[in-house]
Amino acid sequence: MNKPLLNVSIIVAGILLSILHYELKPAPTDKEIQQYAQGMGGGTEWRGQIAPDFALETNQGEQFKLSENVGKKIIVLNFFATWCGPCREEMPELNRYFNEHKAQSFLLIGVDEEESRDRVDDFLKELKIDFPVGIDEGAIAKQYGVGAYPTTVLIGVDGKVQFYETGALVNAEVAFDQLIAQNRQLLQKGAVISPDDYRVQAQKQPALPTRQPEIKSASEEQYKFDERGKRIAARMDCPCGCVKKVQTCTCNTSTKIKTALTSENFKDEPDDEIVRSLNKRFCSGAM
Repeated sequence: MNKPLLNVSIIVAGILLSILHYELKPAPTDKEIQQYAQGMGGGTEWRGQIAPDFALETNQGEQFKLSENVGKKIIVLNFFATWCGPCREEMPELNRYFNEHKAQSFLLIGVDEEESRDRVDDFLKELKIDFPVGIDEGAIAKQYGVGAYPTTVLIGVDGKVQFYETGALVNAEVAFDQLIAQNRQLLQKGAVISPDDYRVQAQKQPALPTRQPEIKSASEEQYKFDERGKRIAARMDCPCGCVKKVQTCTCNTSTKIKTALTSENFKDEPDDEIVRSLNKRFCSGAM
């Protein structure tokens, strides 16, 4: 086969594969489309806000405090959970970017969602993650308005949130390069926020706005399920990675799912569709 004909054959094969993929892939529901749109545009209300201060002990035995590092480095926080598939998918990309830029006033910190140290350590070892990771007991995620995983936040040398996205990052260069270049210019000019100024501003704005209402724990709230809600909570595996069902688990994720089941109108959607939708809402896919 000559080269021009071979090239045409490759192009035609690619088109056919794309058509096949489109035909086989199930169409998203109206609710899923709305959720994807919220995730893709959801960072705008956070951008320009002063990042809340926090302290976190990392797996490398260090105590990280934002107020001691802001203005000196570009800081990226990656909120994740070991049970979250998209979190696992984006980890190698984040780790590669961290290793390529860590010597250039860039710091990436993973923030795990309330899991055991052994589980997190095994996860990091399996994926060969080099950047520091700390375990959040829930307060930091609340400060940063995190309602789904993964969520990634970039804090500039001005102390402000410059990037806030929910969903797995597939190309760190596209997400970060321009912002890092701009912040490095500010570093070189000395046009950064001082620790004292940052602390003053952070005290005035201790938490970022959240899209979702504050969720009480299972011990604080009596759930009033209808028959369908009871049925789904009893059969749905909790996405946190434990062996419990949503009905009996008390983790943050199961609490949000139970609240959704008791407060939202799912109309005539089948049980399986509701389960699939709830799983996607609290573990967002790549964007």
